[in-house]
Amino acid sequence: MELVRVTTSDGLWLDGTLALPDSKVSPSEPIEACILVHGTGSNFYAPGVLETFSRQARTAGLAVLRINTRGHDGISSIAGERKAIRGGATYEHVADCRLDLQAWIEFLQNRGYSRLGLCGHSMGGVKSAFTLAHDPHPSVKVLVLISSPRFHHQTMFGHPAAAAFRADYETACLDVLHGRNEELIPVTQPMPFLATAAGFLDKYGPADHYDLVRWLPVAPCPVLYVLGTQSPGQSIGFTGLPETLATLATQYQHIRVSLVEGANTNYSGMDHIPFERTWTWLREVLPT
Repeated sequence: MELVRVTTSDGLWLDGTLALPDSKVSPSEPIEACILVHGTGSNFYAPGVLETFSRQARTAGLAVLRINTRGHDGISSIAGERKAIRGGATYEHVADCRLDLQAWIEFLQNRGYSRLGLCGHSMGGVKSAFTLAHDPHPSVKVLVLISSPRFHHQTMFGHPAAAAFRADYETACLDVLHGRNEELIPVTQPMPFLATAAGFLDKYGPADHYDLVRWLPVAPCPVLYVLGTQSPGQSIGFTGLPETLATLATQYQHIRVSLVEGANTNYSGMDHIPFERTWTWLREVLPT
């Protein structure tokens, strides 16, 4: 395992690890390396489902790149060539993930890998789908989302249990209206974290910038979405998502949905399943 670093096109430094496989896959395999993208407030070395995914992928013969985006951890300082910026889930502008992921894709290309899979857990899947929809890359052959929420304002706002979300949205609107864009809001829905008022509106506002239902249909490669059946009952970010994804899968041949019965968003006690579903699916959509 090698500690690695990239410089984004806007001059920021991001860290990660590149782990070589136990034995290399043959040239006929669908992909040869995968990029694993963390969720909200997480990072490249966090335990959990991506750690298990990484271990299984390496055993299967894939190189694994676990990465930080500038949204790593809750609040962080992102150093760079010219200056450091405030980052982390609190201060990130989600659309900047395009710069982060492009840097990491190019890193693997420069290391000689040309058949890549992009895989994100939770917010990492949203960022991956958003990036490929706007900046498709020929080296990325497949996209895998593991329990990624849908940021659809109307659905979340109208949820019967979303009183806290509606209150936070009103607070964010008032703060931005009065020029307090950087005012911090202790958000509780769809997940607990600290957000700036402007960041909350960018992420969860009515513009629906990061609604994966908008971006999966235009993904330039086959897509697998893995979802635990407990997630819709645990967060308003998954409201109606199994049904919506099922509809998408009937409309677009490149989208596949795989439900994991009894699993939560973090796949507690079941964290081996996402890779197993992914590996089976790969051989169906990209035959050797």
